[in-house]
Amino acid sequence: MRDPSRDEDDDRSREMTRVLVGIAAACWLAAASAQDVLPGDARHGSEIFHSRCVLCHGEEARGCGPAARLYRPRPANLTASTRTPEYKVRIIRTGGLAMGRSPMMPAWGDELDEQEIADLVAFLSTLERKPDAQC
Repeated sequence: MRDPSRDEDDDRSREMTRVLVGIAAACWLAAASAQDVLPGDARHGSEIFHSRCVLCHGEEARGCGPAARLYRPRPANLTASTRTPEYKVRIIRTGGLAMGRSPMMPAWGDELDEQEIADLVAFLSTLERKPDAQC
């Protein structure tokens, strides 16, 4: 014979366990995301930008590089970006397609190590805001 109160307690206990595991997972992901960005060296990031990114994003990072006219959509105006450093790390590492953006933005994760990506993000944070800049 079924004991309703005991069975209900078991159901509540299982549900509470699922909720707590979900909360713990969300906290872990948030903490991991916050630690995703290493301290960067903007000077070294500038060197990386000028050797890897200028062709599309241009000298002033406005999306006006020599190759920009070849792409639709055009490369992003990085001086207008309001994205978080964590987002920038992810898009540099995994590329535009993986982030739901332009598939023409390459993934640099196989060519740049985590410190170089952090340096690049540090450099991007130094750019003067030019949200209305035109090519």
